[in-house]
Amino acid sequence: MNAEDMHQETKLFDENGRCLPFNINAPVNIETRRYFTFESVEINYKDIYNRIKNHLDPKTKLTFEEFETRSKNIFKNLQKEPLTENITKGIGVPFFLPNKSHSDIGNELVNHYLKALEKSFHETNPKYDFVNHCKEDLSNQLTTIPNSRHGKLLDLMQEDVVVGYYYPCMMEYSIPAAIERINSLPSQFLLAGGFDTCSAFIGSPNLLLKTKGYPPLLWMTALKGEREDVGYHIEAYGYNLTFNRRAHLNHAAEYWAHAVVILG
Repeated sequence: MNAEDMHQETKLFDENGRCLPFNINAPVNIETRRYFTFESVEINYKDIYNRIKNHLDPKTKLTFEEFETRSKNIFKNLQKEPLTENITKGIGVPFFLPNKSHSDIGNELVNHYLKALEKSFHETNPKYDFVNHCKEDLSNQLTTIPNSRHGKLLDLMQEDVVVGYYYPCMMEYSIPAAIERINSLPSQFLLAGGFDTCSAFIGSPNLLLKTKGYPPLLWMTALKGEREDVGYHIEAYGYNLTFNRRAHLNHAAEYWAHAVVILG
């Protein structure tokens, strides 16, 4: 984002935390009636840390104190800037990722991250299930979408434990619109992919739980499969949680959402 654009956009997010769709050419709903929304989520840093440690990264060198401090600093830095403060009025959850390199995103996603999510979800909701409906073999099938900025997160994972905040703030955007918008946001904002989305849900498994009304579907926007018009997502089905793939055809839909992550 250049200085002129920053001057024009005095707020990047509305009063509910939605990323405002300025100057988007790809399909996006400019106005929203907020039919598909999230319930408020209590941020208990200790519980979130323990779930991620127990199910995803039991040998982590990251201490709870470090996780809490780094997470809170991300939140405070967003909150103190007029341009970004409104994102903190929406739903956001902290997470961390292992210090690890991944030569095969699809294999790691299915055999490590989704299984960890299943365990965390069932531990928190013993009467309900997390179901992987995607039966295709994803080994060597997934890469990162260019211009999603997600490669930065994967690079940092090779160097150290990654701590971030996950904000599903791009409501009613198409995938091309989300990619377009991320490139006009400050460089600290990255589009969420598979690992960060899973970790966010491992730490906060009830992110899509809603007792009244309907939550949105959450795309793993930065993931790219064999087909350009097919994407991968997390979706609630009643009180259950599911992982699946579907055609998006580069369209926007009222119940679709994309997340950004901010690292710190």
